[in-house]
Amino acid sequence: MSKNIIFKARNEFAFETMLRPYPASTNLPDWWRSVGPFVPNEEDPEGKNLILKNKVVNYSFKKCTPMLDALTSGYIIPLWSDVHVRQTKNGPLLTWRSQQEVFLKHGDYSEKVTPPPGYSNYVVKYMNTWIPITPPGYSVLVTSPFGHRGLPLQAIPAVIDSDKSVLEILPPMWLKDGFEGIIQKGTPLVQITPFKREDWVADFDYYRGKDHEILKENTFNTNIISHYIKNIWSKKSYR
Repeated sequence: MSKNIIFKARNEFAFETMLRPYPASTNLPDWWRSVGPFVPNEEDPEGKNLILKNKVVNYSFKKCTPMLDALTSGYIIPLWSDVHVRQTKNGPLLTWRSQQEVFLKHGDYSEKVTPPPGYSNYVVKYMNTWIPITPPGYSVLVTSPFGHRGLPLQAIPAVIDSDKSVLEILPPMWLKDGFEGIIQKGTPLVQITPFKREDWVADFDYYRGKDHEILKENTFNTNIISHYIKNIWSKKSYR
């Protein structure tokens, strides 16, 4: 049975003007879509056929279902207005034509949080107006869009208890170091993935003797293709 997440705009103006969040599955990154399912080799230079050699199948990462699950999880909140970025002697300057604020400078992170490689310590808050509302007991994981590498802005990860919060998510973001130019309307900025809150306790154990080898022989090794998707994977749906 599907759960319902509601993206509620702060007001009618935002509802009518801001780009709406959409399922991440509808905007897979170009590098994923451009790669074939098989790795080219001497026997198959174009990578069109399955080849099993030395017990290894020539699958590309395109066949990695766990990776695809991450790329397609949840919803994308896009940038709702073109933003121009210019480097000045006083630091980056972000401007736009919209009458509404698109970003605000976020000073608290500049000196306290080390940015990821390739990004500056200049941090802005995206003035997102959509409020995610989830059923009781569910929160949302807020991240930079999985798989969309090198974006001009990278969101700082967070978890929001979206079943109780009534405030907009204004995600702080690192600006790409030295970036100048236009960040186009529609650029994916944030990935919102709902999950159920539960308490966990870590235990530790190990397989005895050849138990793991036997388990692997009776499961993974019996399938040449698609063992994970046939026997382990559970379908996830975000609409």
